[in-house]
Amino acid sequence: MEDTHCIVDKLAGDATCGLFCIFDGHGGRQVSDHCAERFPDVFKKAMAGNPPDLIKPITEVYDRVDKELRLLDSDGCGSTAVTAVIRKEGNHNVLYVANLGDSRAVLSKGGKAERLSIDHKCDHPGERDRIKNGGGIILDNRVGGVLAVTRAFGDHQLIKSGLSVTPHIVKYTLKPFDKFLVLASDGIWDELSDQDAINYCNEDMPT
Repeated sequence: MEDTHCIVDKLAGDATCGLFCIFDGHGGRQVSDHCAERFPDVFKKAMAGNPPDLIKPITEVYDRVDKELRLLDSDGCGSTAVTAVIRKEGNHNVLYVANLGDSRAVLSKGGKAERLSIDHKCDHPGERDRIKNGGGIILDNRVGGVLAVTRAFGDHQLIKSGLSVTPHIVKYTLKPFDKFLVLASDGIWDELSDQDAINYCNEDMPT
């Protein structure tokens, strides 16, 4: 297994803030292990001073962790990611979801599934256009003929082919009917639809 995770309560000393992360490694555990170890500390530093909005800090966290990985010789090894940060902003509970690759976040809105992430794969029109317009290469529906996802940590030998570490980020103000969020790697989503996952979790939720 190359999946790792991290959970941090009271992130950066904020009693209302929590961090939840899933990392799905490929080609070894080096990248996913590093991400799980470093995300809490890097997030803590990025949130110093309590920034009013977290979209820029989250992007900076992803970029910084990937730069660290370049020092670890992570060619041929990488990881997808999905992260969620929840905190109080004013009178609202706000959720930030960021992802790379095909690790996914699905929200239960009154029992109905709403996907908050994007599956970054070569068959996604926006990703194909991004790679083509940037001079990258897709062969056999893989970046550089190698990787099935178009965004991931590590795999730095594929950057010139179009691999990106810029996350897709959603900022969402939680409503009373938003009950829970499912974060999972593609091992779940290859077997379950978004709604199936929500239904399965609903069966185990206390009434």
